[in-house]
Amino acid sequence: MKPFKTVFSPVLACAWILLAGLSAQASDEEWRYWQEQFHRLQADREPDPAKKLEWSGQPLGVKEIEVTAVIPGSPPVPVSRFRGFDKERCPTCHDGIEISSLSHPREFGCTVCHGGDGNALDRETAHASLIYDPEAGTGKRNPSSLQVADQSCGLAGCHAGHADESRNHIERVRKSLMGTLAGVIAGLRYQWSGQYGKTALYGIHGVVDRDGDVPLDRGALPALKPLPFFAPAQRPDSPASSTEEAHEVSGHVGDLLLRTQCLQCHLDRTDRSGNISSEGCAACHFAPASGEASEGRDPTLRSDSGKGRRSHRLAALPGIGLCSQCHRSYALTADSGRGGEGRLDNGSPMPDIHFARGMECIDCHTQSDIMGDGNIYSKQFQATEVRCQTCHGDSGSPPLFDPITGPEDPVLRLSRHYRGWTNSTGDRMALTARNRKMANVKLENEAVVAYGKRTGLKWVVPLAQKVKGPHSIPQHREKLECTACHSRWVPRCEGCHTSIDLGSAQRGNASARPGGRTFVQYLSPALMIGPRGKVVPMLPQPPRTLTVLDASGNPVPALDDSGNVLGYYRDWEFSNPHGDSGSNLSYATQPHSVTREVRPCSGCHLAPQTLGLGEGDLDIGAAPTGKLDAMDYLNRTDRVTQKLDLGGEAKVTLRGEAISGSSQPGARPFNQGEINRILKVGNCLPCHDRYEDPIYRDIDKSYKFEKNLKHRKLRDKILNP
Repeated sequence: MKPFKTVFSPVLACAWILLAGLSAQASDEEWRYWQEQFHRLQADREPDPAKKLEWSGQPLGVKEIEVTAVIPGSPPVPVSRFRGFDKERCPTCHDGIEISSLSHPREFGCTVCHGGDGNALDRETAHASLIYDPEAGTGKRNPSSLQVADQSCGLAGCHAGHADESRNHIERVRKSLMGTLAGVIAGLRYQWSGQYGKTALYGIHGVVDRDGDVPLDRGALPALKPLPFFAPAQRPDSPASSTEEAHEVSGHVGDLLLRTQCLQCHLDRTDRSGNISSEGCAACHFAPASGEASEGRDPTLRSDSGKGRRSHRLAALPGIGLCSQCHRSYALTADSGRGGEGRLDNGSPMPDIHFARGMECIDCHTQSDIMGDGNIYSKQFQATEVRCQTCHGDSGSPPLFDPITGPEDPVLRLSRHYRGWTNSTGDRMALTARNRKMANVKLENEAVVAYGKRTGLKWVVPLAQKVKGPHSIPQHREKLECTACHSRWVPRCEGCHTSIDLGSAQRGNASARPGGRTFVQYLSPALMIGPRGKVVPMLPQPPRTLTVLDASGNPVPALDDSGNVLGYYRDWEFSNPHGDSGSNLSYATQPHSVTREVRPCSGCHLAPQTLGLGEGDLDIGAAPTGKLDAMDYLNRTDRVTQKLDLGGEAKVTLRGEAISGSSQPGARPFNQGEINRILKVGNCLPCHDRYEDPIYRDIDKSYKFEKNLKHRKLRDKILNP
């Protein structure tokens, strides 16, 4: 008897051939379907009947891209080496997909960025090795999540592996504040007593600065640990990767709230509304998802609902719309400059002068500001290198400039992406606070000019040293940031009550819910001492409360370090580790509401709200120390502190006792000495109401004159003619 396999081998062979044929037929049917869809969509869009008919009769067939692009460098790198495909068949299904950009031409192919099998014609094989982050929940479309970007955007020779650190974008963004959210995390954890100090300890992911350059004097950090989980059930089942420490479990409600609410704007998070927001590099460089039909021509990118990427086109320079996806509080600033609804509380429009003139976010903020400079920072003020003085100079000197000396200068490379103009060797470029060249601000014919990176618009920059008035007062020059006088409004959120269900959280289903609707007002800025030691606008945030319930729905006790019950988390107003209020915040800000005009002298020196004292009537006592001064508050409350009967908007008392807390190192409300000095000038304003008045040139000398008999007689003569 013949062996079994010999008798049946012809049958098995026929079966395999039949199955292969069916598989090939199914594969053919799939790509044929998408090509037919593409032709139909093109015909539907075509108004010319002849061309419409031409599209309807287009033949179907396998389509290929020849991967011939070369990445310039020493030596140049053929793109085909990355994945091993000289030709790719992706357009067979993805017919009509747009070229990403001029710097990512069609000859790049698809797999260098997306991965996958460039030879396959069936979706399962072609997409099996696509590069994507499975934890993001956004499908396989995006290879630029920061968790996998080193396999795509971060390939050596692309946006990584360069001797010029400014070109290694992936590593820089991972260490940037947008990549770590260290400032948000440290701020909330400190204010809620989750950590003792204000310096960041955690990022959304763990990150280590391995380049050997950690400028500690600028606040840079060597590393961040990954944000702890609230409960063990929330930890992922998979062990920590080799590049990241294991997540701690803190049991602190702040970490629960961060994960469920506050981190929704992280580059690798999805939007809570249900529309998938871009993540990783695509968050800033691709148009956001919308409810409209895709603007692209690839039918595979159009979901049944019509929602999806607007197109496959990469934007090297993000516009305001992309920035305001996350920076929503200041989106109105840009809108008001274009006739939107930006208003002060009195109803008058106050557009930021930069937006009103047509400038965009990236026209002021540098690549290092936005994508990071390669260091890990705790706070935004540490990471930002642009100042008002970068372009406008100060009252005593013009901006600093440095010439472009050769073809390797980064600002030459950056300007190749700009519209309608480029930089040239010899151009004298303005310098930032970190002594790096601005890419779009230069000296031309002895005038400082700025160019729009996306728009090509040109502006002549006014210099502070040519403007007198408030700039002539020594104390203003020494102690005030420009925004203290020139910012006209700040956004004020009406606050919210947050409820946390610990029963759900401990089962692994995190639950944190802000209560009530959120309303935003636009108010004249109060002032405070900022983290750089100068007077700046304050972001006014009213007290926020917290309720934490256990599995039975009962409020959880708040314990101190010794286990003593301090109270219960029902409408709880927490405090930070240094005893200041953690629910009533003082936060130094740049509100992006700058105008050429400044607030009047009385807007500071006779305005208790501006000093953080709250709303009410100020009674200046006779004692020069201020100990007899008093405030009659319009709205009294004992919720902020049990010791003082103050207005709900108060951030500090007349004695300089801080009521509100600040998570920024060095930032604080005014102390008593500062309040006294500011209010003392108010006594002079009825007679000396001009900035140029000589008494302000040497205020201490003027105060001495104020006490003598000659001044008293002069004052009596003026007041009693």
